[in-house]
Amino acid sequence: MPESLCPVPDDGRRWGASDPVTEAAITGAALVRHLEDFRFATLRALRQLHRALGAERVAVGLIAADGSRVNEELAWAGGFGRCGESERVISCEAFVDEVGAWLGGRACALELGIDVLAPVWHDLACDQLMMVRGRNPARGLDQVVLVAQMRNPARLADGADQAMAIFLDEYDRRRQSVRA
Repeated sequence: MPESLCPVPDDGRRWGASDPVTEAAITGAALVRHLEDFRFATLRALRQLHRALGAERVAVGLIAADGSRVNEELAWAGGFGRCGESERVISCEAFVDEVGAWLGGRACALELGIDVLAPVWHDLACDQLMMVRGRNPARGLDQVVLVAQMRNPARLADGADQAMAIFLDEYDRRRQSVRA
């Protein structure tokens, strides 16, 4: 079994107590684990995370092992954006070095500032892009990832990224069981 990523901080504090992002992620993980229709459960979790993060759009999908792209599977968007199944592909080429370093490290979350003048801004239409991955990825394979498009930095509470990683692990487990 590969070494777990996203270690829980061991500083004696209760992580994620009453934090809306952590609560949304843990509730989402429980829904995905226990509801029969895990895609519905995932969309409900994405809706809660969308609200808790104050995001423009939140999606779950697979990030290529080389960090070059994210293939979305399910998405939740605010306003008149489309929610549900998604086949959108997000190119990470504009920030492939940052994504590659993140994929090679131990952190769960990565936040990227998107400049208005960057070519990728027109595809993403956000100022901040946050990506979170699960805790136990298989090295060299695509990994389940959550992508949040936001106008402002997330300012996550301690442990919120680990809670989102738990949600992603549950999603990946259910996703694999459906495909088997």
